Amino acid sequence: MSYQVLARKWRPKSFSEVVGQQHVLKILSNALSLGRVHHAYLFSGTRGVGKTSIARLLAKGLNCESGITATPCGVCDNCSEIEQGRFVDLLEIDAASRTKVEDTREILDNIQYLPSKGRFKVYLIDEVHMLSRSSFNALLKTLEEPPEHVKFLLATTDPQKLPITILSRCLHLHLNVLDTSLISEQLKHILQLEQIESEPRAIQLLAKAANGSMRDALSLTDQAIALGNGKIDAASTASMLGTLDKAIPFSLINALYQNDGNTLMQQIDAAAVQGADWDNLLAESIALLHQIALLQVVPTALGDYADNEEQLRFLAQYMAPNDVQLFYQILLMGRKELAFAPDKKMGVEMSFLRALAFMPKNVDAIMPPAATATTPTTPTKKAESPIRTQPAQVVTTSSQNVNEAEPVQQTVKSAIENQQLNDSTIVRPATSDENTVSQPEISLPDDASLITKNILEMRMQLMKEEQKPKKPELVDYHQPSNSLINSKRDDVQQLANLGNDSDKNDEEVEQEEITAENYQWQACGIVETKNEPALDAKTLCDSFKVDKTPEMVKKLIVEMAEKDAWCAEIEQLELAPLIKQIAINSYPELIDDNHIILHTRSAVEHLAKSSANCIKLRTALSNYRQKTLNLEVVIDDNKANKTPLEMREDLYQQKLEQAKLTIHQDPKVETICQYFDAKIDESSIRPV
Repeated sequence: MSYQVLARKWRPKSFSEVVGQQHVLKILSNALSLGRVHHAYLFSGTRGVGKTSIARLLAKGLNCESGITATPCGVCDNCSEIEQGRFVDLLEIDAASRTKVEDTREILDNIQYLPSKGRFKVYLIDEVHMLSRSSFNALLKTLEEPPEHVKFLLATTDPQKLPITILSRCLHLHLNVLDTSLISEQLKHILQLEQIESEPRAIQLLAKAANGSMRDALSLTDQAIALGNGKIDAASTASMLGTLDKAIPFSLINALYQNDGNTLMQQIDAAAVQGADWDNLLAESIALLHQIALLQVVPTALGDYADNEEQLRFLAQYMAPNDVQLFYQILLMGRKELAFAPDKKMGVEMSFLRALAFMPKNVDAIMPPAATATTPTTPTKKAESPIRTQPAQVVTTSSQNVNEAEPVQQTVKSAIENQQLNDSTIVRPATSDENTVSQPEISLPDDASLITKNILEMRMQLMKEEQKPKKPELVDYHQPSNSLINSKRDDVQQLANLGNDSDKNDEEVEQEEITAENYQWQACGIVETKNEPALDAKTLCDSFKVDKTPEMVKKLIVEMAEKDAWCAEIEQLELAPLIKQIAINSYPELIDDNHIILHTRSAVEHLAKSSANCIKLRTALSNYRQKTLNLEVVIDDNKANKTPLEMREDLYQQKLEQAKLTIHQDPKVETICQYFDAKIDESSIRPV
């Protein structure tokens, strides 16, 4: 007996064996059970989701010898012949090969005859969108009013190509793409019945490669069985499908996080050696970034990365969410532009290099779990703004005291006075010891962090470099005194000119050579800002000022609901946002059990004047208190009684004062202010 492929062997024989499509099966089952079967059905969906199989099952339910049923017996002659594809009253027509109007007319000429054996004559037209316009026109009238013994079952992968006149005459049922988990379960079930050894990872790869098609999944399974010599293993399946090793996307994303361009290029070369599909490489990297972002919000979301949980959680913990979003956007745009690159590998390299170049920062030298490199002895850390200190957040602006140089006029005056020298006076160059200002040694507390000590050490080094004297000019001690004085007059004139040409001299200051690495860390260094106003720390802080966070607003609402009965009642009412504004800007005056006066602030007077709004508020209060109430709204700006909104604001101010006190008493903030001359910007403090 010849071998029958899995896709044909395991075609569903009843509605219960169909994978997915429960919405379609429920419609057909109920229609068959109630006897309300439409004369024309249109099944649409992508390839391999069960359009033809469901149509055959419907034909079996219509012609089963036991009667019209949603559960045909499957053993009678009609059911057996339909299953074997030789039932005379089931006419399967391939519209892709019979597109002419003559073929359609031939079909229509035989419709008038009664079925030979079954209860209905069923016309199953596959790929119906391939029919010509003339064929559709010829089919219209018969499709609208067919004989009672005729049922039309149309199947197509592209319903948009069908004329609207055809669609309006059919009951359209769209079949969804199958989920990967459904395909995996079905493959596992079939392989167990076939007694074929398989690995869960291999089944998962096959289900994902099927891309929502059950037929494709079974065809790939046949191929994997042949490759594995009667069994399915993950290694051979991945090789057959050309699946990218997940270690490469992890290495690429980790290299981006570590800002390691060398490792990044090495991993791309390793992917080229494996013959990876470059579009798939970008797709896998984008999918990994999506999973990292998802894991940062939902700690239990591992997706398809359960085997790499440790590496995934490492990246989710240490990568900043905004970095993940930036990488995702850049790689997504790189995938769109991949077709325009001179070489696909070049396009992938530029996408990752672009992601690397747009990160003007350094990162903690924290290695992933699988890495073996040692941690640098002096790690540097990304600057975070604002600094979050529980229970508040604050921005501290450092104002490093720099000794300003004396004005040019004082320098000139001093030089003129020194010009009054005797001929015997000899000017000697000052030694470095005379110009060096001794700096007091700064000692840190023992509990200071390593990063704080390193920063302080670098600061002291910079101060020493600034105070290092310039190399003195050589003076000829044997030159005549008059010549020496004349040279000093020239020097004085040069000092006088210095005050007028300060801008010119600023441009002549030696600039640091800009390299690719400098550009990465100091991108703002090459932006000209001559005509732009200076951006001080105060302006920067003000630009980041925002209102209360949603979390803080929610916290204030909960706390006030615990303290005040009216606040608690408002939160229990089912009110629209606009109606709720009236309630939170009012305080109640209870006249009796059935009469309430709301004293409302004038800020929401425009809302309170609406009779419809007042009726809705009165209805909500009546439903909550379970009795009929008379509600009267009065505009009152007397501050003697607080509204819920005003009470929340007072509570917020209390929290704000407590946050400021906490910030001032924080030992870390005190250390920063003491050793870096920083000042606390109280306007940036927010309670959390």
